[in-house]
Amino acid sequence: MEKIALMGHIVAGFPSFNASLEAALGIALGGAEYLEVQFPFSDPNADGIAITNACEVALQGGFNTDLGFEFIAQLQDKLAQNSLTTKLLIMTYGNILFCYGIKKFLQKAKECGVYGLIVPDLSLDNDEKLFKKAKKLGLENIALIAPLTKPKRMERLSHRSGAFVYVVARNGITGDTTQIDESLMQYVQRVKAHCPKPIALGFGIQSKEQIDALRGIVPIAIVGSAFVRYIDKACREEGEISEKLCAFTKGLLGD
Repeated sequence: MEKIALMGHIVAGFPSFNASLEAALGIALGGAEYLEVQFPFSDPNADGIAITNACEVALQGGFNTDLGFEFIAQLQDKLAQNSLTTKLLIMTYGNILFCYGIKKFLQKAKECGVYGLIVPDLSLDNDEKLFKKAKKLGLENIALIAPLTKPKRMERLSHRSGAFVYVVARNGITGDTTQIDESLMQYVQRVKAHCPKPIALGFGIQSKEQIDALRGIVPIAIVGSAFVRYIDKACREEGEISEKLCAFTKGLLGD
């Protein structure tokens, strides 16, 4: 079976600071090579109901950007204690960076050992020099490619993106199931023709079967809303959150 890397996703502070910290550790223990740590935002326009609700809960609980960096720092300590090398990416929206200060935000991310960033609403031509500033600090700022992206723009995005590109599997918001069908495969091949960097495919990837179908097609599969929903479920039941998320992650990878 061909290898595929998994990128998991958590909303920091959902349903609480400590619970999300344990969930993040569990995902790493389960074999995720990458983890998106979402800094919650009040109007996450690319996200579906599961992540939107999680952001609201985290914000109502008092979560803020400084706590986000404290979360990253504590998670890095836990990863180190368990000899884990999971790469952490901060996923958030432009307003968070603007309010905090882009330079200050990037410097804090670097200090915390963050691998990269995913900021969906800061486009290539209106990014306030985010790509340039991130690259200067050695942070991988990841560009997004969507189904309606034109070939020439794909080429520009690939050139400017960090180590890989985030390919949005379908139009719309996160959460709904994506069909791994011929039209998706044609779209991925079209991206590959104009984008030499590795592809991380996300939006609506929720099951082992979907991930298996992507083996040999893309090197990285992104699972977002399914993790957020499972974290909510796991926190409502008895037992160690990290153990449950570890098992869930292993199940997605077939381990």
